[in-house]
Amino acid sequence: MGLMTDKQIRQAVEAKRVVIENFDTKYLQPASYDMRLGEEAITATLREKINPAQKGLLTIPSGDFALVTTHERIVMPPDMAGHLGMRSHYAKKGLVLLSGPQIDPGFKGVLVLGFSNLSPRDIIIPYKDSLCTVEFYSLEQPAEKGYQGEYQEQVGISARDLENLVEAQGMTFGQVIKTLGELSLNVKELTLNVKSLSDSVSFMRWFVPVGLAGTALIITVAIAIINILTRR
Repeated sequence: MGLMTDKQIRQAVEAKRVVIENFDTKYLQPASYDMRLGEEAITATLREKINPAQKGLLTIPSGDFALVTTHERIVMPPDMAGHLGMRSHYAKKGLVLLSGPQIDPGFKGVLVLGFSNLSPRDIIIPYKDSLCTVEFYSLEQPAEKGYQGEYQEQVGISARDLENLVEAQGMTFGQVIKTLGELSLNVKELTLNVKSLSDSVSFMRWFVPVGLAGTALIITVAIAIINILTRR
């Protein structure tokens, strides 16, 4: 099994040994091919399909999870396999690829990829921008049985994928961070209120004894004056 170079990938595409629909040599790398953001996406927060082509971009909020399709459709021959990797441009921004790493021999369809934004900022991906890379491996022997899993011939995000996201009850990582931030502000405000109350109590501890002493002194003076007047 050997990793294929750019020349070998191009020759395999030209000979139709492997099919990459919407193939463009512009996205051919020295030993891989870049897959681009396609026409469907969904995030765990919105829980409904988005078409990046309409807005011209896809926004993945901080801490959110997203499923996206590739602009390219691929048909793998029985003697080739693919390995998925994250483009360093987005990896450095905090985007993590969570999909299975391999494209099996015999697979047919667009790729549906899962990403998580672990950065503190939203990540914006332009439509048709290079999102991930695929390394192609030439196998020594064809696979006896090609891929026949549930994702064969997939054309986009499935109803099952949508159902899983819609039925999910937990908070996303971003929502957890937001909740913790709000809780931190509430604790800070509570701490300030407690300090203010503590200062008030300290003042009362000083004021009450002094006030009582002053009141006792006034009463004593008043009694002394009354006694003097009475004697007259």
